[in-house]
Amino acid sequence: GDEWYRFAVAGVDSGELRATGGIRLITDGDLTLLETADLIVVPGWRGLDSPVPPALCAALRKANARGCQLLSICSGVFVLAAAGLLDGRKATTHWRYIEALKARYPAIEVVEDVLYQDDGDILTSAGSAAGIDLCLHVVRRDYG
Repeated sequence: GDEWYRFAVAGVDSGELRATGGIRLITDGDLTLLETADLIVVPGWRGLDSPVPPALCAALRKANARGCQLLSICSGVFVLAAAGLLDGRKATTHWRYIEALKARYPAIEVVEDVLYQDDGDILTSAGSAAGIDLCLHVVRRDYG
């Protein structure tokens, strides 16, 4: 059909975001963008010891409760875990973070040696390349 999709980058903090490799992103807005999203992608997190803001956790829980799909790539799984969205579910992450995920969030059924884990409304991937595979899986599953 002639469906149109809008993509936006939401930021917890105001201003420019800096990613690995010197990539700079300008956000389209704040967490209010999550209120109407059908799919939220968490591409990674600042660091395992960087706390996830309560406002972000609340926005993700609210989005998921209204039916929004959540997808994390690599260390982004720690954002979903901090929000309590992975308790009692299967999830994965990059091999270097597997043990930390198990130790910090024992209520998650951590799946090792997979590229991604599709748990219906919440999807997680291993590293960045596996994140691409997961995104292709979502397109094939939902739009193919």
